[in-house]
Amino acid sequence: MFRALIILWLVIPACTTQRVEYHKRPAWHYAMDKEMPDEIVKEDGTVIKYATVGGTSSEAVSQYLDGIELRSEDEITGEVTLRAVLPEHVLEQTLICLRDRDWDLLYEQILSSATRENYESKERGREEFHAFFNTYRKELGKTVQRLLRGKSFGDVVQQTVGDYTIVTFAPGSLGNFKFHTVKLVREGEFLKLAVIE
Repeated sequence: MFRALIILWLVIPACTTQRVEYHKRPAWHYAMDKEMPDEIVKEDGTVIKYATVGGTSSEAVSQYLDGIELRSEDEITGEVTLRAVLPEHVLEQTLICLRDRDWDLLYEQILSSATRENYESKERGREEFHAFFNTYRKELGKTVQRLLRGKSFGDVVQQTVGDYTIVTFAPGSLGNFKFHTVKLVREGEFLKLAVIE
């Protein structure tokens, strides 16, 4: 009996509790930062494990996304180049431009060629573009943010018609939004913002 107590006394201190948290990460995040680990340990010993979610988790899509730099910056000029393969990329990039009020980056890098040409055909087209996004910045941000979050809850419908991808609220999920639909167009292998309605 005494021997069993000694063995038990030796075993008990070796048992410790380890906290493990599970987080979800969209697969396209890996394309933005190739060094993202699947598991990290915080200073307090908490282990955080990441699981990939979304329709882009197949091996072929992951390899394709790994080869694309979604955002790059020229070291000399500081010029930023944005690329978007998935609708989420365009929505996320648009949301960042709305947050930062970076209308030039939005105009030059995210906007489709046809939409940009439409603005440029007008006498004060660029000013009109800036004014639109300045005026409706908050409403546009609410719509884009909801479209990004709502897909996993079935509140968002996405359909492809030719070169266009239409992302809109599902019937019954329109809510109190001024804008309801984002239309994207494929230019080569990348997606661009055509219009927000």
